[in-house]
Amino acid sequence: MKQVLIVEDQRMPRENMERILSDSGRYELASSINGADIAFVKCRQQHIDLVLMDVCTAGNKDGIEAAAQIKAQFPEIKIIIVTSMIEVSYLERAKAAKVDSFWYKDISPEALIDVIDRTMAGEHLFPNETPRVKLGLADSTELTAKEIEVLRLVCDGLEYAEIAEKMNVSVNTVKTHVSHILQRTGYSNKTRLAIAVTNKKFIIPTIPEDNP
Repeated sequence: MKQVLIVEDQRMPRENMERILSDSGRYELASSINGADIAFVKCRQQHIDLVLMDVCTAGNKDGIEAAAQIKAQFPEIKIIIVTSMIEVSYLERAKAAKVDSFWYKDISPEALIDVIDRTMAGEHLFPNETPRVKLGLADSTELTAKEIEVLRLVCDGLEYAEIAEKMNVSVNTVKTHVSHILQRTGYSNKTRLAIAVTNKKFIIPTIPEDNP
């Protein structure tokens, strides 16, 4: 049977994936861990055919970073990113990491076992787009790429001048982007906007590298 590594730090989703594998009769659980930072080590220690990898896990490395590392060393191992986060960058980052498939836990119409079977058969399954989120009065798809970039930096807690420096634009340009977003969404200030966006998992604030 195909050997599967599960990387998931939440108990219920992890146990659900373990049950799906057990019931399949085609896949065997090689290991179940809660941190992406040790997934590469597991792939070196054991024979692994498939990794079911969440993005946000315990440890200091996210699942997409770990997937890229595994794929670089073990390109034959299939990797499916499994997430409930609809952070706007995840889908493109996963493709760039050369993962084999991408599955939204709570939104995807396909069952996970179907995605597993088709991925192991050589298919690459990716959603056409990140799911839409209602941001106040606006739909998330109404935001431009530049506005999303500004919004990400706002969620990281950067001030206007810091955002301007990172984006190589003027402070007035940053303020204009924020003003347009606030007008469109109806939030009264950028703090309320950042809280709402983070709570909806549309953008996940960056974790500082020195955090545990």
